[in-house]
Amino acid sequence: MIRAILFDKDGTLTDFRATWDGWMPAMIRDLSRASGHPEQGVADAFGFDLGAGRLRDDALIVTAPGHVTVAAAARAIGWSARDLSAWIGPRSSSVRQVMVPGVPQVVARLVAAGLPLGVLTNASEAEARNHLTDMGIVDHITRIIGHDSGFGAKPDPRGAADFARALGLPPASVALVGDGLTDMAAARGAGLTAVAVLTGTLGRAALAPHAAAVIDDVTGLPDWLAMADRESRAT
Repeated sequence: MIRAILFDKDGTLTDFRATWDGWMPAMIRDLSRASGHPEQGVADAFGFDLGAGRLRDDALIVTAPGHVTVAAAARAIGWSARDLSAWIGPRSSSVRQVMVPGVPQVVARLVAAGLPLGVLTNASEAEARNHLTDMGIVDHITRIIGHDSGFGAKPDPRGAADFARALGLPPASVALVGDGLTDMAAARGAGLTAVAVLTGTLGRAALAPHAAAVIDDVTGLPDWLAMADRESRAT
């Protein structure tokens, strides 16, 4: 029986592509002009497919903390990480996060059912708190764990494990809900139950081998929880 939920943020509570794919081309163009580096090279540094107009599934911005992405991109265009961070920081912080429709309602249902909710993200703890505040759900989140909270970044399982441990729950009774393989790996490493959603960059075929369940988005959680509860009672 699932007794707590630990959410990823980007691509899980927010629609990753709706948030970032539209913003990237102008950023790439502007950075190309500022750095003198060809647009294609800048796009490659961020893992963005200019022809398709979308981030590649394996782009660092999808899988790694922001400072790792910035450091790698800076090396590729010949800037220091400090300079690129100063350039891109104000621009990326202004990006409107596109929340998955129905998130506040689902969160309210889960809280009403008595489930503690947490967020485990490769963003910073402060950034995550700001985004959750903008979504109107921060007061329902019992704990926010970022890459800078002392447990490393996913796929490191320590943050996931500590969430369950702090609640005094068996790891398998906590569902980690995420859109990426780093989420699935963190869940597996901590012994949590991995639930994948399709609001990130990966499809069902890529996620299914690594998850106990794949649902379209977080609004499917209540139905999945009810089904999982019935199955646990039947065994």
